[in-house]
Order: sequence, then structure tokens, then C-alpha cells
Amino acid sequence: MRVATGRVGHAYLMEGRTGLLEAANAFAKALNCLNGGEVACDTCISCRVLDSGNHPDTFYVTATKTIAIGVEDVRHQVVAEMATRPFRYKYKVFIIDKAETMTPAAQNALLKTIEEPAPYGVFLLLTKELELMLETVLSRCVIIKVNENGQPGALQRETDEAHMALAQEVIENAHKLDILGALMLYKKFEPLKESKESAVALLDMLYERYGTLVRQTQAEYAFRATRAITQTKDLLSQNGNYQLAIEIMLLKIGAHIQ
Repeated sequence: MRVATGRVGHAYLMEGRTGLLEAANAFAKALNCLNGGEVACDTCISCRVLDSGNHPDTFYVTATKTIAIGVEDVRHQVVAEMATRPFRYKYKVFIIDKAETMTPAAQNALLKTIEEPAPYGVFLLLTKELELMLETVLSRCVIIKVNENGQPGALQRETDEAHMALAQEVIENAHKLDILGALMLYKKFEPLKESKESAVALLDMLYERYGTLVRQTQAEYAFRATRAITQTKDLLSQNGNYQLAIEIMLLKIGAHIQ
């Protein structure tokens, strides 16, 4: 994640045994810190208000009727809130502690919002039991391993930053490359070949960024990209050839093939 440069994804799943809520609060604080650094300053009004537990643009999603977070909880506490812009700050941050307690219906309701989020929405899902989350939700999230001190693991941060950098390179260049350039760009994707989770996370990041471009600019190459990314994910989910799938995606973004 790159808070200072605005390179922030819309959905993160923080996994660990302890310190999850502390890590999520630190992340939420940094997102809306008025000093705009990678780490919250702890002194601006946004930081101080969050520490008080009364931040107007940070929401803690909880179960209201049972120990499980139900579909109505998601609809009322997330979907309805996402319909309006932040009260004062840059992001609306939704922190879902014990995300594994969400019912399947609740996870599916959340999925719809994660897939087409408002540009100001950021979701932090916290869990100790990753296996209880739906695969469709996991595939839309950047997964962050939190260590026993409540800090994101260095390896995950590096992976996330590498994904962000590659996503930015693709968005800036893929539609302008000739056929040879598009095929050469595949080399940047090659390190992800052995990790389906990482590959899907990057494709989701690309889909999200191109989706924003579609809404903002209506650019034809952005429409092509969203279609190509969806087709690529389908191919990979069916154990299709990774290199071929990525190369075809890049060629489609550049309009070299239909």
C-alpha cells in the first residue's frame, strides 16, 4: 500500500493471531491523516479524533442480532454508508473485525460493494481464520499477514508495493505498446506464475484501477482492459496456461487482437 502517493487498494484482508484491530486502526489513521505521510502523524485533528473512537469516516462493522455478522448488518452498516461521500476526510474506512463470522450471505453482499466500490471506500477485513472466508471475497482482497506485534509483515508490504508498481506500469503503457512491447511486458508478470493468489490479487488491482478509468474517462482501452482482465481470471480459474492468458490480455488491451 502507498498511502502518501494515493496508491491505495479498496479491500485488504488482515490475517494474524493478535494485534489485528491495532494494525487496522493504524492503517485507517494513516489513510486520513492530514499530513499525508506513510505513517499517521498522531497529532492532526483526524488522528486525534480516531484515537478518541469518534472518527466520522471510520466505521466498525459489527453483528447486531447474533454473534455472526449478517446480511442486514452489511446492508445497513456498509452498503447504505457507501452511498454518501465522506463526511470530512478523504476515505470512508470500513473495519470488519472477526470477518470470518460473516454469514455467506453477508460476505456475498459485501462482495458486490468491493467489486464496484466508490473511489473513497476502503475495506479492512480482519480475521484469524482465513479458511472461513469465501474464495470470491479473498480473491478481491490484498492479503496482509500481521505479526505478533500487530505490524504488517515486511514481505507482504514489499509484495503489495510491487503489485502497485506493476499495475501502474500496465495502466500507463499497455494500450500504447506495439505487439512486441506487449509481449515483452509479460516478463514483469512472470514472477507471479507460481502463486495463483498473487496473480489474482494483481488482476483484481488492475480491474479496480481500469474500472475507475472507465467511470472517469470512458476510454475505449479501459473498457477493453476490464473485459480482458475478466476473461483472464476465468482462464486462470480453469487452470489455463498462465503465460498465454497474460499475453493475450496485454494484446487485447493494446487492441492487437479481439
